[in-house]
Amino acid sequence: MALAGTLKDFSLADIFQLIALQKKTGYLTLRNNEEVVTVTFLEGNVVGAESLHKRLEDRLGHVLVKSGRITKEELTKTLEIQKQTLQRLGYILVSEGFVDPESLKAALTVQMQQTVYRLFRWKDGEYHFEPHDNVEYDRENVNPMAADGILMEGIRMLDEWPLIEKKIPDFTVVFEKVPLETEPVLETRAEMPDFDEASFFGEPTTPKKKKEPEPVDSDAVRLTQEEMAVYQHVNGVFTVQEIIDRSGLNEFETCKALFELLNRQLIKSVAAPGEEEEEPKRLFSPMAALIAFIWPLLLFWILISVVLLPYHPLSHLPVGNEPTRRSYDTLFARIQLEKIQRAIFVFEMREGRLPTQLKELSDKGYIPLGLMSGPFGGAIQYKAGENSFTLFIPGPNGGFYEDLSLKSTRDQDR
Repeated sequence: MALAGTLKDFSLADIFQLIALQKKTGYLTLRNNEEVVTVTFLEGNVVGAESLHKRLEDRLGHVLVKSGRITKEELTKTLEIQKQTLQRLGYILVSEGFVDPESLKAALTVQMQQTVYRLFRWKDGEYHFEPHDNVEYDRENVNPMAADGILMEGIRMLDEWPLIEKKIPDFTVVFEKVPLETEPVLETRAEMPDFDEASFFGEPTTPKKKKEPEPVDSDAVRLTQEEMAVYQHVNGVFTVQEIIDRSGLNEFETCKALFELLNRQLIKSVAAPGEEEEEPKRLFSPMAALIAFIWPLLLFWILISVVLLPYHPLSHLPVGNEPTRRSYDTLFARIQLEKIQRAIFVFEMREGRLPTQLKELSDKGYIPLGLMSGPFGGAIQYKAGENSFTLFIPGPNGGFYEDLSLKSTRDQDR
């Protein structure tokens, strides 16, 4: 059974959770005004993520060149072979000896993560999940990613991204290093292995003999592995996007590291040409001076108006607010019914049946307990049939109102 709707009604986190719990196999297609992305699932794990406008293989070749894993000439030769044989880009890169299998898997994982995590920043869009018995993906070079792990990382990203965006509004920003007395060093912790560029990019490494740690200046600036991987590419020339391509990290990890470096004043943004000269003119423009003069007066007038409002003669006139209150309560009731309806759909998909009573939805965490009472004080009524169910909210006087009811059948809503 296909699952379709809008991200405003059913969030991406809910979709991933549902697919992971049911261990579904199939294709999830998401579409907004700018992009179309297809995420491939195998038994609840993500094994592919393709953007219609940014194909994974195109981005993979670009990133491998930017990160120094292959040369431009090697990529050109690989693309020529691909045109003739129609083989996967990764297969050709490995078979020609341009890159080792582990490095290719690491690069593919990063590109898949970037495509999927970008979806969590979508404000709206449409989704459609089509289940299949089998799906096509690069089985040799793709390590399946657990959907619940992506979900947890996506939720964490949503919490932190608004703060990051305030300092990194887009990927065209350029940063430069702030001069320091000594070069930053990698943070050493008991649980953190030594930073090694080869192992960081997924190259096979031979065991190394443990050596005594070198003495480090106690005043030296210490960076985490992620911060060091980003800091070494900050040069006053590379944009944020170029640093993402070279760091070996996904977009969120790179931007978070840049955010931390900015907060610690280890890097700063490079001003656009002419920006320094224009800023004083804007600060002392006539319009700015007028606003600075008017704003205190306007604030004072608002304050006086609020204080004197109870004494205004018109404030004591009767206001007919009962119809407005009734309409708001009715609107709230309809929203409640739609939320419960969606919860019933999810319950049915997971349990294979309709709930016998609404309390089942609350007991299993599909809806909060408070959602089972209507705005007029009565409990929401629920009646389930074999292929349909009915919901209605008692009105202000306890009676039945047509506009406060909802009837749903499988044939109608599927």
